[in-house]
Amino acid sequence: MAVNKQLSRFVRDALSAGKTRAEISQALTDSGWSRSEVADALDAWAETVFAPPVPRPQATVSARDFFIYALTFGVMIFAAIHVVQLFHALIDFVLEENRYRWAGGIRWSMSVLIVTTPVYLWLTVRERRKLAEDPALHRSAIRRWLMYVTLLLSAAVMLGDGVAVIYAFLSGDFTLQFFLKALVVGGVAGMIFLFYLSDIRRGDRA
Repeated sequence: MAVNKQLSRFVRDALSAGKTRAEISQALTDSGWSRSEVADALDAWAETVFAPPVPRPQATVSARDFFIYALTFGVMIFAAIHVVQLFHALIDFVLEENRYRWAGGIRWSMSVLIVTTPVYLWLTVRERRKLAEDPALHRSAIRRWLMYVTLLLSAAVMLGDGVAVIYAFLSGDFTLQFFLKALVVGGVAGMIFLFYLSDIRRGDRA
């Protein structure tokens, strides 16, 4: 939650005047500010005895971050879709009699992955190197938003995949071919979810 500038200035002035956090919190609550607003305003300043109050690091936003991270996550999602399509085509190629009608789809997905995989790896390694050199980059608001959007999409895909498996089982349409395709979808979504969840936790510790 963004802290109101007027509220932030009041908290800064109150801390500079020697008021305790409990006193500030009580005064603001009595004046109609919500507990979450008060907590966010107080959290914006470090708990030190130094005067004047020391601000905590805040999330950053830049056009450079938007370009780099939007490109990285866009390439990743595009590649993930074609990983699923490639494995689905391979499953059909192996299990169906008319195999060669899937050859075009296999070639197309492989072409996409040959281009997108090195691009994604280069962007990711490049950003990891920058994050290691400057941990402050973990506070990029755009980076965190895109990671959480990716987690949301991955979780939605896994939930939908589970629903589809149960529905196919209950309706009698559950086959080996369907199970393998569902396993591919769940596996790819699960790996993306775990990868970016660990990335978020690493950023929280930075």
